[in-house]
Amino acid sequence: MLSFLPARAETLVTDLSQHVIEITSQFSGSELLLFGALERFATESLQTDEISVQGLGYDIIVVVQSEPTDLVIRKKEKVAGIWVNNESYRLNNIPGYYVIGSTRPLNEFISKEKQIEFSLGLDNLEIASETGEETAEYKEALIRNMIEKGLYLESSGNVTVKDEILFRANLNFPSNMPVGNYKADVYLVRDGNVIINHRTDLLVDKGGFERVIYNFAHDYPPFYGIIAVFVAISAGLFSGFVAKKIS
Repeated sequence: MLSFLPARAETLVTDLSQHVIEITSQFSGSELLLFGALERFATESLQTDEISVQGLGYDIIVVVQSEPTDLVIRKKEKVAGIWVNNESYRLNNIPGYYVIGSTRPLNEFISKEKQIEFSLGLDNLEIASETGEETAEYKEALIRNMIEKGLYLESSGNVTVKDEILFRANLNFPSNMPVGNYKADVYLVRDGNVIINHRTDLLVDKGGFERVIYNFAHDYPPFYGIIAVFVAISAGLFSGFVAKKIS
């Protein structure tokens, strides 16, 4: 049986509960809410087989990551009973923070090829050495270490959708999150295809006195180094003086 249904087009609107995270000496992590809505509207009549209509269901993927940077990965080996750094690789364009969540496991609604195309999931991050060659061993070590530090996370079922219109995802940021510009990407997936990709910006920055120290260290590194050495020596002398008085 044939019927005429209106073809649908979608518009995705997303936002964050806050767009700036300030890191101070009391910062112990933060939680943000990423939320949005899907607007659907008819465009034209669509002739379709009534039996094959699967409805207008869709899935949502949320990816939050920091700006890429270069990291050095060192391989330790045991020499004469002592663990020492042997080989090292510089990996390029690595996000210091990467979290991906979705309405359900990715393999249930989007192909592996699409996951690779959009770099969705930890296994599909494009991580290469300075020579341009991807080293699986170092990539696995990097991802494992970042997961242990709470900076990489991959999960599913943590993006909730209500009435196929509203969605939300709670984002947790650890206390050791790197500063810089972040991007929150929301992918709308239907029938295995990404039909909309919407991006929201997030800034993670030092605040208060920590910001002053951070700027000084980056703008005047030689002077910062001299002051740091002076403070360390002074602290050592003071500790020795106190210990002598007590004894």
